[in-house]
Amino acid sequence: MSAQIWPPIPHEQLIKEEEDSLAAELEWLLESLQEALASLKSGLEECLALLKPDEPGTTLALSTHRSETIKGFVTRDIQIRLSSLPPPRSQPSYPLRITSPLPLPQLSALTTLINQSLDIIDISAWTGDPQNGSFISGQLRLLSDTITEAKAIMTGGEDVVGGKWWEDDFNGDETVCQTPLLARPST
Repeated sequence: MSAQIWPPIPHEQLIKEEEDSLAAELEWLLESLQEALASLKSGLEECLALLKPDEPGTTLALSTHRSETIKGFVTRDIQIRLSSLPPPRSQPSYPLRITSPLPLPQLSALTTLINQSLDIIDISAWTGDPQNGSFISGQLRLLSDTITEAKAIMTGGEDVVGGKWWEDDFNGDETVCQTPLLARPST
């Protein structure tokens, strides 16, 4: 399908009008992209707030790589409930007492990547040239790579940060977990 302009205009003027139209469309796309980036930034800030240790109500589900069924739950105050291990009498779960911070490499790397994504969005909107198409294109590629890496860390596996956690030596304080033993653990 083709369109013709009536009355006909010279070819040079037609090319100039096409370029002006494409420039106006690119400007509109870049302006609407800024709104989408603001929305993405808001969502990433919510994710970051959930990962902060001062958020008391966060519940993490435990599952395995082979089966996505939920095996148990862990909360920030470290109450563990596992279906394979019944809780002690008169308690809904096993309480763990953590005396010093227990860093998880996956969560640390995820927090770093979310912060990097927020920085990329800020650079795209404020520091750089938000009306430069090639600059924004590069920033979007970098943002995509960073979010893909964060998604890989959340999915887990052996090829991500902290992936083979069972092979790593614990370099922290041996007295991090001061959980009292049950009087009769076999009952």
